[in-house]
Amino acid sequence: MNQRSRWALYLLFTTASLATAGLAYADVTISGDVTPGNPSDPWDLGPDPLLIGSTSEFAAPTSGEVVISNRGTLISAGASVATWPDATGTVRVTEYGSTWINNGPLSVAAGGHLYIRTGAEVLTESLEVGLYGFGVEGSVIVEGYDSALTSRTDTYIGGGESGSYLELRQGATFFSNNVYITNCWPCGGHAIARGSATRWFNTGEFVVGAEGSGLLVVEQGAQLFTVNARIHLTDPELVGTTSTAFVRGWGATWTNEGLLSVGDFGHGELRIGAYGSVVTEDTEIRSLGGNGFLEVGGPYASWRNSGDVLILTALPTTPALVVAKGHASIGGSLRTGPLHPTFDPPHPGPVARLSGGDLAVGLMELPAGDFDFAGGRLRVASVVGDLVNAQAGELSVGEEHPSTTVSGAYTQGPSAALAITVAGAGDAPLLHIDGDVSLDGVLEVLPADGSVSFQAGDTVTLLGWSGALTGTFAAVDIALPLAPGLAWDTSALYTTGEITVVPS
Repeated sequence: MNQRSRWALYLLFTTASLATAGLAYADVTISGDVTPGNPSDPWDLGPDPLLIGSTSEFAAPTSGEVVISNRGTLISAGASVATWPDATGTVRVTEYGSTWINNGPLSVAAGGHLYIRTGAEVLTESLEVGLYGFGVEGSVIVEGYDSALTSRTDTYIGGGESGSYLELRQGATFFSNNVYITNCWPCGGHAIARGSATRWFNTGEFVVGAEGSGLLVVEQGAQLFTVNARIHLTDPELVGTTSTAFVRGWGATWTNEGLLSVGDFGHGELRIGAYGSVVTEDTEIRSLGGNGFLEVGGPYASWRNSGDVLILTALPTTPALVVAKGHASIGGSLRTGPLHPTFDPPHPGPVARLSGGDLAVGLMELPAGDFDFAGGRLRVASVVGDLVNAQAGELSVGEEHPSTTVSGAYTQGPSAALAITVAGAGDAPLLHIDGDVSLDGVLEVLPADGSVSFQAGDTVTLLGWSGALTGTFAAVDIALPLAPGLAWDTSALYTTGEITVVPS
C-alpha cells in the first residue's frame, strides 16, 4: 500500500470515528488569555479564529491555555498559539477520543506549545511551527501510541533563530502533505521522530533546509516515508548554511520513493548511523566545494538504493559519498559528473570513498581519481575505467554478481585482497580486465553456497585480461572442496588465469 492510500484510509477512519464518538464525557477547558471564551460541548467556534496568548496588541506579555481531554472536541476555523514575542500559549490534547479539528492555518510560535498525547488527535489545514519574519519559536510534540497529527496542506517548521521543532515520540503518527523544515533566514528548524512504532507519512514535497538551517532526526525505531525528498537550500544566496538528516538507532528507517536529492547551493548532508536504514529508489548528490554529503558511517548502518546514484561536483575538496561502516547497495549505476556542464575543473580529491564496510553496485563509472578504494569490500558487476585496489580494500567477485568486468586496468597493492567465489567449473573468466593487470596482495578462492566437490580435470578460469600482466599474488588461498587424493594446479594462473584439479 502506498503512502497516499495509507493517508486516505486514515482520514476515512478519522471521519468515521468522529461520527460515532459520543460526547457524554466531552471536556474543553480554557484559562488565561484565550479568545473567544466560554467553551461549549463540543466547542465549535464557527468562522472565528482561536487566539491563545495572542492579543491584538503587539508584544503584549500575555499567556493562555486550552486543554482538550475526556473525549472533548474543539472545532476552529484557524488558530494562533502565542504568535507575538513575549507571549506564551499552550494547547494540550490528551486521551483517546479527544480531538481538535482546525479548518484553517495553525500557527504555534513565540512561547507557543502544542502537546498531543495518549491517543488524542489533531487535524489542521496547515501548520507553522515558529513565526516567519519575527524570529520567534514554537514547539509541537506528538507522543504515545495512536496519538496523531494531520496537516492537510503545508507544514513549516522553523521560524526562530535557535530553532523551533516538531517531535514525534513513542508510537505517535504524523500525516503531512508538503513539509519545509526551516523556512526563513537566519532560522533553525528541527524535526525529530523517535521510538518504536513512531510513523511519519508525507505525500508531497519534503525539504530539509528549504530557506535556512534544517535538522531532521529519525532514530530508535521510528519510520519516515517520503516522495522525492530534498536535503538542500532553495535560495542560492544562502551559501554556507548546513542542513542535515540523521538516521540512526535500531529499526530507524527512512524510505523515499522517487529521487532523493542531497546538497545544492548550501550544505546538505545525510548521515546514516549505527543500525539506521535508508531505502531509496534514485539518489542525486550535488556538491559545490564539498557541501553535498552522504555517509554510511555506523556499525550495521544500511543504505539500499534500488536505482541509480549520480554525484555531481564542482571543486570537490572532500568526498560526496563515504561508506565507512555498514552496508551500501546500489542496484543500478554509480556515476559522477560536473555540477555545471560548462565548468568542470580538475578534481583535487576523490568524489566517492570506500574505507570500510561493504559497497555493492551494479555499474560503477567513476573517472580516474574520483574513487578512493581505501578499505572495506567492493562487490561490483561492471567498472567503466580503471580500478585501483592499492590500499586495504577487498574486491569481491562472484558473490553479489556472477562475474565482474573492468573496462580498464586493474591494480592490486600489497595490503589489498581479491576474493573470488566459485560456483563450479567454467571457461569464462570470473574477473575480466580489458587492460593491464598489476598484482600483489592476497587471492582468496571461496566456494559458493551449496558447492559440491570438484573432480580431477575440472578447470576454473579465475582471471582474464587483454593487456599486460605484471606481478603476482603474495599469497593464494584456495578453499574450494576437492574429492580425496586431488589438489589444485595453479601453474597457469598468471598465463591463462586458470586453476585445474589434478591428482595430488
